[in-house]
Order: sequence, then structure tokens, then C-alpha cells
Amino acid sequence: MAYHFIVMGDILKSSKYEGKELMRDFKGLVSSCNKKLAKGIVSPYTITLGDEFQGISKSLYWSVQSLLYLEESVLRKGFPFMLRYVVNYGQIDTSLNRRIAHGMVGYGLTHTRELLTTKHKGLPRFLFELPDQHLAMQLSGLFGVMASLTRDWKQKDIDLIFEMLGSDDNAVIGAKYGKNRSQIWKRRRNMHIDDYKALKTITIQLSEREKIG
Repeated sequence: MAYHFIVMGDILKSSKYEGKELMRDFKGLVSSCNKKLAKGIVSPYTITLGDEFQGISKSLYWSVQSLLYLEESVLRKGFPFMLRYVVNYGQIDTSLNRRIAHGMVGYGLTHTRELLTTKHKGLPRFLFELPDQHLAMQLSGLFGVMASLTRDWKQKDIDLIFEMLGSDDNAVIGAKYGKNRSQIWKRRRNMHIDDYKALKTITIQLSEREKIG
């Protein structure tokens, strides 16, 4: 038996959405994550029950990168749904399936699914289960705060938002969007862009520094 970083997620309130469009967008999202982060995914993220996916990442760092990629992709694409995630450092008894995340068994997988499918009010949208419980709480909390900062981002502003996330040069961004440097600074402040960037940096640094396994 061995321990691995198990990543699972599902669509919140999936029954609210039109099935065909939802599955098209969800499949595209999961597929793009597998391609973008291929070097950090051991068993590719695989849709299992229509509105759920599971897979195995190489490390805590790559688990965090996966959640960041998925969350930001949902924002970029303007998808109407949100995902809930569980990252668990858990036991897998069988060898890893490196083509598709099926055909593996172990308590880690069972426990992760139990955590994901537990439905009750107040359950966090991001849940980490790690040997270091303090680290798990930190990461769960940081993702929760980042999600709260992005809650009020409007789709009409999303291109500008990701420009600001990618560059600190307000003058250059302003010229591209027909605004002056001061206007971009105000948008950056009002949308909490720098707060989000700082939290994202801390989250990644925590995942890089902690060695598990």
C-alpha cells in the first residue's frame, strides 16, 4: 500500500443547470486541466459520476495548482457553476492507473469520496485532509478567502481582471483598455486584485515548502 494525493471535486447543485451544456463545459474544464498540468498529475483527472471527477496528483504543490487552475478557468470561461473539492493524502492499495482514474481501490479513495459527498450546511467548498492538520486548515481557509474575493468579479470585467493579475503595470494596462493609470489602480483596489495575488502566492508557497510523503 502507498499514500498519494487524491483530488476529487463535484459541481455544486448540478441539477440546476441544463445537462448537455453542463457536461460539455465540465468535460472541457477537466480535460484542459489534465493537459495544462500533465507533468504534475499521476492519474489523470477523470469524470466518474457525471458531475464529479477524481484523480491523483504528484504532490501537494500540484494539488494546489490543480485547484487554482480549475477555479480560475471557471472564472475566465464564465461558467455558471461552482465546484467543491477535497484533497486528501490517502492510502491506495492497488497500483496507480496512469491512463484514467478508474480501477483503483483503497481507504484513501473511499474516505475522500465520503468527504466529498457529505452534504450539510456550512461545509467548506475547499477541504484538505493532510497529516499536518494545521497546514490543512490553512490551505482550506486560504482557498475560501480567495473565493470570497472573486465572488463579486463581473464577467464583463474578466479580461481586465486577468490582465491585472498578470501585470502590475497600470499604465500599460490602462492604454490597452482606454483608461489612465489612476483608473486602473482604482479598479485594482476595488476588485481586491492585489489581495487575491498575495493570498495565491502564500498558498503556493505553503504547498511548496511542506514535504509530505
